[in-house]
Amino acid sequence: MSDFTNENAERSRRRKRPILWAAAGAASAAAIAAGLLIWKPWVDETPFTAVIGSASRSPADDGAEGGGECTPNTAGKPVAVYDKTGKHKLAEGVVRREGERLPASFGEMAGYCFWADRVEGVPSGRDEYMVQVGGGTMSPMTEKDLRRTADQQREKLKTFKWSDVKEPDLGE
Repeated sequence: MSDFTNENAERSRRRKRPILWAAAGAASAAAIAAGLLIWKPWVDETPFTAVIGSASRSPADDGAEGGGECTPNTAGKPVAVYDKTGKHKLAEGVVRREGERLPASFGEMAGYCFWADRVEGVPSGRDEYMVQVGGGTMSPMTEKDLRRTADQQREKLKTFKWSDVKEPDLGE
């Protein structure tokens, strides 16, 4: 009986080995997959230079003619790019001290002082960023928007409508 018991025990162990190997393989595959999802080697995070264009109006600008030079309200203040949560600063620059007064062809933005700054070292590969100019309200921007030239951003202001402005959702 002892040989029979040993034989049954050996058979039982042999049957369990493939199950144990399969479980170990599945655990290893899950660990590798989780590591790749965290690391994301397929995402290009090469830093790029963002162009951030904005327009501002100050009391001294009221009724000013378009086309001339102007000074942005936030001149000399920081312009920062954050991750989409708005909690982690990714890169920072300084607002220019000169801008261009927008002419009447810019509709609701006519008379505003337009300026565009470059912020170097913004990591690419993120869907959305938050941008803060001069310590003001954060605004969402996509990487595509940040890669637009100053002229492209300026032209976009021709169709700007104040009624389209929404408050950003910072997930709070």
